[in-house]
Amino acid sequence: MQNQPLLTKAERDFIQQLQLQPTTAKRKNTPNLQVDAGEQLMALLANCAANQPLTIEAYFANQRLTFTAQLSENDHHEQHLELGTPQIFDEGPASRAWRLPLEPAVALRHRNGKSSELWVHELSMNGLLIDYRGKHKAPSHFSLILPLAGHKPIAIQGVRVRRTGDGLLAYRLEALDQRGSDRLLQFIYNQHRTLYPDAHRS
Repeated sequence: MQNQPLLTKAERDFIQQLQLQPTTAKRKNTPNLQVDAGEQLMALLANCAANQPLTIEAYFANQRLTFTAQLSENDHHEQHLELGTPQIFDEGPASRAWRLPLEPAVALRHRNGKSSELWVHELSMNGLLIDYRGKHKAPSHFSLILPLAGHKPIAIQGVRVRRTGDGLLAYRLEALDQRGSDRLLQFIYNQHRTLYPDAHRS
């Protein structure tokens, strides 16, 4: 059996014109990012993307944005790389998920729509900083609804981890289903674009 190339010339040409932008929302006037690579490197990229996670990292100030690249196939069975919504990390003594400040704080809600006594001040992909406004002891675990401006609310569960020096409660966010995780990731990224326009300027 003869060895077949992993990518056709058309596929290599497409990858070389890969644009660095989220697949969920294409923006006008986005600068093109062309990949200048030989056939062997393009074959390596395609093989990596097909068999294991392939990421592209970008740095802004003390933050790291990590994009996941995936191979997808169109109706003509042509494969190309797509970049998903990035995860954002703060780079310091230890790398941690970037925390989005919510001003004003947002009250978590019960399934009937009524506000709870837990108010979110900061939000990341794996945790929340919460101001508890109840009269009794703060819950060690909750299962509530997180309202997101401009997005559908997300059902979340959290487990209390500690109390911070300023009196807020840190909760670990339990694993979300894929749809909820994607929506939360997109919301945090959209807010990051608003807070740091220089990092996303076209």
